[in-house]
Amino acid sequence: MSYLVVFDSKTWHVDADVLLAALREEWPAAEMQPAAPHIASEVGDVHWFYRTEGADVEAYTATDGTCLFLKGGLDLVAKFAIWYRRLVPADIKVIFCDEGYNFDGVVTLDSTEEALVELAS
Repeated sequence: MSYLVVFDSKTWHVDADVLLAALREEWPAAEMQPAAPHIASEVGDVHWFYRTEGADVEAYTATDGTCLFLKGGLDLVAKFAIWYRRLVPADIKVIFCDEGYNFDGVVTLDSTEEALVELAS
């Protein structure tokens, strides 16, 4: 299933360089990939895979710096959602949802992985 961590702002975005630096620092095992041609027009600033023994996540960022697309195990997706939320100023509302908008909820600086997993389940 695909998940999104998204916010709406005309004045602020997560810069690709900031995202890459944060990835290198907090997720050093992330495998960076070039953007796939079929999605480069929509998403493509940053593309990576993160693998653990129990789960994998593939992630893309929107070129406008306002959305993170995640595919993979929900527990690991929730960790990335909380991590991405910390890159966004506290006064900007960040939403966690699936690609069909079957659920949605606000990700706060106090959100827990367990709460996001429960929201999505």
